[in-house]
Amino acid sequence: MTTTTDAQNLQRAKQTVDRVNAAGGSYHRLELTPELVINGDYDMRKYVSHYRIADRLDGMTVLDVGTSSGYFALEAHRRGAEVTAIDIWADDCLLAEISQTMALDLTYVSKNIYDLDPTFGTFDLVICGSLLLHLPDPVGALRALRAVTGTRLVISTAATPDSAEAAEPVCHFVGTHADDGDYWAYWTVSAVALRQMLFAAGFSRVEDIDHFTLKTEDDRVDYSVPHVVMSAYV
Repeated sequence: MTTTTDAQNLQRAKQTVDRVNAAGGSYHRLELTPELVINGDYDMRKYVSHYRIADRLDGMTVLDVGTSSGYFALEAHRRGAEVTAIDIWADDCLLAEISQTMALDLTYVSKNIYDLDPTFGTFDLVICGSLLLHLPDPVGALRALRAVTGTRLVISTAATPDSAEAAEPVCHFVGTHADDGDYWAYWTVSAVALRQMLFAAGFSRVEDIDHFTLKTEDDRVDYSVPHVVMSAYV
């Protein structure tokens, strides 16, 4: 049975969806309900299987780092987790608005990845997707992630073209400023390099190494970026 409060929340969510879509959509495609869909650059449903996240996360705490518009936070919430998400925005965070509008039990905190430490808490599962390539100090970022990982970190980032075959720990410095926003692309890395960086950051083992090409949707600005993804354990 749909209550008055539920109906009001859905109406507010529809207003949010209509406003965001009218402004061009968001980074992620977000399906809030089958009828309420925010258009996005990336439809992560096509790639989430590479992250090897369990179908159910009941009883687990999850931290989504660099949440952007919030796909992984919302997906972890849908799978039953207690979710916290962080990004650098103090205002105008779409995920925070969605969470409040739809009365989701999901916490958004404005926080820089480099400021993560054990005082923020530790989480059963930490997810960090497509952020490392935009950070000038990737090893420092991984050490910060290690400080809040209770069991497992799942991380993906831009990969060198030969990442799957390369035997050397290659980090290629890109150093280009984006045309569509105030951010930089700093690094592509080989799988071996990311694995070694995770060990240097204090993780004890690395598993589930996989590759995929992250592509924008057909009606968006055309980007196609090879990615490497893996799981690191404390």
